[in-house]
Amino acid sequence: MEMDERICFPYADDLDDQPDFINDIVRIYDKMQDDVSREIFVSRLMLSLTRDYKYMKNVILQTEGGKKLNSLLCHAEKPPYIYGAGIRGKRLVKLFSDFNWGGFIDISTEQESYQNIKIIDPEMFMNLYTKGTVIIVSNMKGSEKIVDNLVSMGVVADDIYVLNDFDQEGARNIYFEQECVEPVINGEKIFIDVGCYDGKDSINYMERTRNENARIYAFEPDIRNYKVCKDNLAQYPNITLFNVGLSDVEQELGVMGEGEMSYLCEDSSLKVKTQLLDNILQNQPVTFIKMDVEGYEMKVLEGAKKMIREYCPLLAVSIYHKKSDIWKIPQLILKIQDKYSFYMRYYGAASGDVVLYAVEKK
Repeated sequence: MEMDERICFPYADDLDDQPDFINDIVRIYDKMQDDVSREIFVSRLMLSLTRDYKYMKNVILQTEGGKKLNSLLCHAEKPPYIYGAGIRGKRLVKLFSDFNWGGFIDISTEQESYQNIKIIDPEMFMNLYTKGTVIIVSNMKGSEKIVDNLVSMGVVADDIYVLNDFDQEGARNIYFEQECVEPVINGEKIFIDVGCYDGKDSINYMERTRNENARIYAFEPDIRNYKVCKDNLAQYPNITLFNVGLSDVEQELGVMGEGEMSYLCEDSSLKVKTQLLDNILQNQPVTFIKMDVEGYEMKVLEGAKKMIREYCPLLAVSIYHKKSDIWKIPQLILKIQDKYSFYMRYYGAASGDVVLYAVEKK
C-alpha cells in the first residue's frame, strides 16, 4: 500500500488504549443498520459534543419539512423575520445561520439582540413591514392567536408561516417508520405506549396493524393528559390505560409542564406514583414499546430490564431530550440486551424529534 493511500495518525492511539467512551461510540455506530441512521447518529452526537447546530443541517434538509423551510428561506426576496426569540426561534438562527435574517419579533424586548440580530416588538416591526416580508412564527403554543394578531395589525396572511407546520410535515411516521418496525407490525402483538399524551400513538398502532383488537397498554403520568386520553380511547376496550409514571423505582414524584411537554420531577404540587414496567406487566410477551417521556427514558428502560432481556421487543425511543441521550440510551439498551441492532430517524424541520429504533437482529 502506498503511503498516500493510508490513513496515518501521528499518535499511538490503538483502539485498546482509548477510553471506554470511544469504544461505546464505535459499538453503537457499528450497530446502525443503514446510512441514514449513521448520518443522524454522527450529526446528533457532534451537536451534543460541540453545541453547534451546523452538524444537523444536512439531516434536516433530507426531511420534507426541512426542504420546504429551506426553499422558503432561499426564495425570500427580503430578509425574513422570526416571531418569538425563545429557544425555538434562536435554534432556527443557529440552523440557518447562512441566511440574512431581518430580526426577531417578540413582545419581550429585554434582550436587544441575539447573534447580532435585533429583537423588536410587534409595533416597531409594523413600522418596518412591507408586503412580501416572510415571518416565521416559532412559538410552539399559541401560534394561531399570534397569526390572527399579526393579520389584525396589517400583515398579509400569505407572508406568515408557522414553524409547527414544517415540523409536522416530516413527523407523520414518527415511531412507526415502515422499514424499522416491519418485523413486528403484523400479526397478534402487544404494544406498550409509554408517554401516551393524547392517545394518538395507540390509535396509530391499531391503524397501521389494521387490528382494532390489538392488546395495548398505555401509560400517562399527567392527570390532565390522562383524562384527555381516557376520552379519546374510550371506544377501544382493548386499550388498558394507566395514570402511572414509569421509572426504575417505586416512589411519589411531581409532574411539571403541560400537554406533550409535561415531565416527571422531584418537586411539584401535582403528584403521581411511579412503578416499574416489569412489575406491572409481568410475564407479558411484549413485542413493541414506544417511549417518549421527556428525558426520563433511561429510568423507564431500567425498570423494564427483565422484559427487554427476555422478550427483546422492538423499541422506538425518543433520544433527544438530553445531550447525552444520543449515546447513553443505546449504550444502556445494549447492556440490557446485546441482540439489538439500531435505526435512527429524524422527524421535523428546525426542531424535530430523533427516534432510536432497536430491533432484534435474527
